[in-house]
Amino acid sequence: MKQTLYDILGVSREASAEEIAAAYQARLAELEAASSQDPTALTLVREAQQMLSNPTRRSAYDASLAARAAREAAVARGEPEEDEPEEAPATDWRRWALGLAAVAVIAAGVWWKTRPAPPKPVAPPPAAVATPAEAEPAESAAAPAAEAPAPAPAAASALASNPAEDLFAKVSPSVVRVNALDGSGRMVAFGSGVVIERDEVITNCHVVARGVSINVKLGSAVRSADVQVSDEELDLCRLRVSGLGAPAVAIGSVTQLRTGQRVYAIGAPQGLELTISEGIVSSLREVQGGTVIQTTAPISAGSSGGGLFDLSGRLVGIMTFQHRYGQNLNFALPADWIGEMQTRRASSVAPAPTARPAVVPAPRAPDDSPQRLILGRWWCFGSISGRNGEYHYREDGTVTVAASDGVSFAGHYVVAGRSVRYSVGGRSFAFTIEALRPDKMVLNIGAQGQRLVCDRR
Repeated sequence: MKQTLYDILGVSREASAEEIAAAYQARLAELEAASSQDPTALTLVREAQQMLSNPTRRSAYDASLAARAAREAAVARGEPEEDEPEEAPATDWRRWALGLAAVAVIAAGVWWKTRPAPPKPVAPPPAAVATPAEAEPAESAAAPAAEAPAPAPAAASALASNPAEDLFAKVSPSVVRVNALDGSGRMVAFGSGVVIERDEVITNCHVVARGVSINVKLGSAVRSADVQVSDEELDLCRLRVSGLGAPAVAIGSVTQLRTGQRVYAIGAPQGLELTISEGIVSSLREVQGGTVIQTTAPISAGSSGGGLFDLSGRLVGIMTFQHRYGQNLNFALPADWIGEMQTRRASSVAPAPTARPAVVPAPRAPDDSPQRLILGRWWCFGSISGRNGEYHYREDGTVTVAASDGVSFAGHYVVAGRSVRYSVGGRSFAFTIEALRPDKMVLNIGAQGQRLVCDRR
């Protein structure tokens, strides 16, 4: 049997989409690293990837392989190939149809010869005639109109290149699913991650914060992971995954982005691994410490920690948050923050790699209680929550907020154990206290990934 597209990529016919993507990357790297590149081989490798990564096209191709194998097996057994069946004699109704068609052709010819002559074109007024200085060059004006090159159809140019397909093939082998497990091995949270260095994965800290242990899933392989750097103020955690072996992505910068630019999010929304979504940069929002990316690329629970990529396949952001009440309001932390990471919390004690979030200790004296420590004015920075501004907690249970965007509001609060519960305008919500001390406070609203890091005023 002739060489198949599976042979070109070096995979079996039962290979998964992830295995095909990884084989394509490896084969492409091998060909590009060769001293003398073979354009034909590069074309065949790309064609194989495009065909086999599309489920519909792959199914049709597999069917054609099966049919070809059946024909070759029949020939090998000495069976004659089937001839095309002879056409049955025309029936009477067919002869009538052919006669009517001939009459129609004759009638059309008669009408064409006797049709009225078309109106002669009206000459343009003298004012519309171009002067010699304005006229086109002689050789251009003399060229017959029929020889002018026809523009290429838009559909053909669109089919010639599929940036989403090419980008997915390039970076999907570097996007993983991240699972957080409790002490009994039960999954308590999951999200996404991106390989940024050999055996190192970046994700959001709120994805792994509840886990006693962590593992990373790439294709069918599942490997344990440890937190190497936990920067909870940036909500970025770097994981070490021994033996992962996946290629690292190229890291870009938010400074290379422009509003309206096309971007792609790849992650595991709702646990559905290697899901790609397309959108644009809808805004670049300046916050304390950097620029957060607002995008229309759709995400869901489980997308947190996944990658936001530009058309060149560079990692420009870490998908982190979807606004609960907005329409397609999705946010990513800038990839620039990866280089600024350091292990830090609101307290001065560095966390163990797989420890749970800090719990506020039981107060030894009334002045050390959360009810007393929270009193006063705080400047709170929410990297993507939109709640940046001054929070003023009073002893009478009221709180006022002067947000950085000029919107202010007032409400009531109650400190209950490890949470702060708010009532504002008939709505209630609560933040979990990650850490609280006289000069620092960290609050987390939970599943949406909204965090406030507050400094005492």
